[in-house]
Amino acid sequence: MTSPQELLHAGLAIVTASLYLLASARQLLTLDARQTANSKPVLWLASLAVSCHLILSTLDWMQGNLDLGFYKISSLIFLAMGSVSLISMLLRPHHMLIIATFPLSALAVLVNHFAPATGQPMAGLSEGLLVHISTSLLAFGVLTLGTFQGILVSIQTQRLRNHKTRGIIRMLPPLDTMEQMFYELLLAGTALLTVAILTGGVFIDDLLGQKLVHKTVLTSLGWGLMTVTLLVQWRRGWRIGTALTLVFVGYALLALGFFGSKLVLELIL
Repeated sequence: MTSPQELLHAGLAIVTASLYLLASARQLLTLDARQTANSKPVLWLASLAVSCHLILSTLDWMQGNLDLGFYKISSLIFLAMGSVSLISMLLRPHHMLIIATFPLSALAVLVNHFAPATGQPMAGLSEGLLVHISTSLLAFGVLTLGTFQGILVSIQTQRLRNHKTRGIIRMLPPLDTMEQMFYELLLAGTALLTVAILTGGVFIDDLLGQKLVHKTVLTSLGWGLMTVTLLVQWRRGWRIGTALTLVFVGYALLALGFFGSKLVLELIL
């Protein structure tokens, strides 16, 4: 028999997913090249969605249900992405990103709640490990947003090069602004990833052990590519196509290290 508490959590998960979808749909409907979109309804819906998502994660934590399983980690990453998106929308025109990411956030919330758990609850974690886990999730979330932004920049660059200025191009900010936002997200994500790597080296005893060596190597390679991209861009700049390629490869390495083993061990084997 389902308890009232379980019904409450299920209802909150459905409400959270619905708010994410509504915010994304509202932003999509307001995109019109002939007028400036009113972002206030989108911000309100996004704020409610992220707040409900945070409440769900907090309830899981308080009840000892928060684990490092594939579904839980995915939900927490999308929570980080939603939080960063909400803050960044107040400063920069990142509204296009939520059209793509918020439906995925809704899916992550629903799968996390209704699918069987795949990991073991976290217990007895030190403050250092909590810092490492938190910065890792936040770093991956920001870099995911940066990768989505890079995809938009790539599409915009290609269409402008081919003199195709209709459709999505008319809805995007100028290319210079789009590239600047891409590098801002890349810088923030790489800085957080640096902190995550350093705290992992300090607080994880078997960072190069059999279970973590592949994740350590792949993360280090991804971090290296993104750091080189930022350094070269800062020193002398280069073609945006080259920077995007390196970041896409770096992100693929991070994703493989972050999710690869979990996907195989928890969902396939």
